[in-house]
Amino acid sequence: MSAKGLLLSVYEHFKSISITDKTPLDSESISITDCLMSGLAMFGLKFPSLLKFDEQRKETPIKHNLKTLYNVEQAPSDTYMRERCDEVDPKYIRTAFKKIMSLVQRGNGLKKFEYLDNHYLLAGDGTGFFSSSKVKCENCCVKHHNKCNVKIIGYLAKDLSIYKKNTYLLINNSDQDWIIWFINSSKEKIAVEVDSILNLKDLLTKTRTKLSNKEKKQIKVVVSTDYNSKQTDAKITFYHNMFCAAIVHPNLKLVLPLAPEPIMKTDGASKNDCEYNAAKRIYADARREHPHLKFIVVEDSIASNVPHLTDLKNLNMRYIVGVKPGDHKFLFNFIKDASCNEYSHTTDDGVTHTYRYLNNVQLNKSHSKFKTNFLEYWETSPNGNVQHFCWVTDIFITEKNIYQIMQGGRVNWKIENNTFNTLKNQNYHFSHNFGHGKKHLCSVFSMLMMLAFFIDQVQELYCDLFKGARLKFKSRTSLWEKIRGMTKEFYIDSWDDLFNSIAGGYEKAKLVPNTS
Repeated sequence: MSAKGLLLSVYEHFKSISITDKTPLDSESISITDCLMSGLAMFGLKFPSLLKFDEQRKETPIKHNLKTLYNVEQAPSDTYMRERCDEVDPKYIRTAFKKIMSLVQRGNGLKKFEYLDNHYLLAGDGTGFFSSSKVKCENCCVKHHNKCNVKIIGYLAKDLSIYKKNTYLLINNSDQDWIIWFINSSKEKIAVEVDSILNLKDLLTKTRTKLSNKEKKQIKVVVSTDYNSKQTDAKITFYHNMFCAAIVHPNLKLVLPLAPEPIMKTDGASKNDCEYNAAKRIYADARREHPHLKFIVVEDSIASNVPHLTDLKNLNMRYIVGVKPGDHKFLFNFIKDASCNEYSHTTDDGVTHTYRYLNNVQLNKSHSKFKTNFLEYWETSPNGNVQHFCWVTDIFITEKNIYQIMQGGRVNWKIENNTFNTLKNQNYHFSHNFGHGKKHLCSVFSMLMMLAFFIDQVQELYCDLFKGARLKFKSRTSLWEKIRGMTKEFYIDSWDDLFNSIAGGYEKAKLVPNTS
């Protein structure tokens, strides 16, 4: 699983992508394959910006090396790359991830990730990668910082402090007409005329008790839309997030990421996409693309809700998901009075592991038929420091598997630390805006960055040539700097030559100025 084979697989896929040609900004038409492979090279060689890549793409060694290492016939300018990649739907990039994962599977590379009865731990979480108060595209999600809340209730509470600021209270009971109060930022109530809110009067022809959930939802949308239209000085943020999942293992620092799922508005959508919907899509894609892999999904407490866990069950995926007392009061009140199983042991490193668990418990009050298994855990280090965690899982808990379940639950931090933080702090420049575009550019660039990261992870796991070069440096960032520096100074005919030269050395040339 060398760089040559991995990149060739991606290149062959990119050649199959076809988009509607646009009028080029320069005299030559450059293929979308060259644009995408150039973008992948930019992230693979860890250029800090598209501008830096553009400045060096015409230098003779770089031109040669882009062709020999990345199969780029002609590298586009920064503007041209943005224009062309903006037209590519991100869904076409995800197939490249599947092709690389297929190579890993065929090479028996997943064997070292097997865990708990030949399952694979799949850690998932969302992250943001773009935010601006000015720059936006048609797929940006929108955050209104001074947004209002809308409540449809039967009476007004005497204590106004229970209501959030900027809240509309639409009040109605059987013996009165609709009354509207607005709780402002000072928690003062202000009377509001029904006619002052555009399109609201026609929706309030029924009493509160006769309104359907759909009608209540529509009323809230109308009130919120009217409020936002009147906030001329309100702060608005345009942003892109994505949901990511990676195959992880407690004993491995490296991860195998799946294709990230963009969280964005789609064509014609009036509402923002959300993390729950993105997670639903990414796990469905994972099951469709890898029908025979046995997954255990590992997530934090935001995922411990019945609809999401039911989705995982329907996809034939197991789960170990965090829970917190503040979010799951019913569950923790039940556990407090229940007769739980307890178990404790000490490992060779002197750490004491204490567990309290109970199988077949109800997650929340409103879903009595949904049962799960609860695990509470305390880790006490030799110096007395204590850490505390809680999870729910559909894996039946016993004293034989409880240690593995605990480790599986804790491994969720690898999606944050070994994925997101690596992209931010190890020269992938995740926080830098490489370009936003009008349609898909922001998402396409983020997926190309993750694809470059995936290729690096696979090489460090399975490629002996890469490992030899890696051993020459204490940090990965030093290796990235060496690789980028050599591609700027030397004519490199293959990845093998590059890694062998880094690992074993190469002939040094005397610097001779060109005085002609």
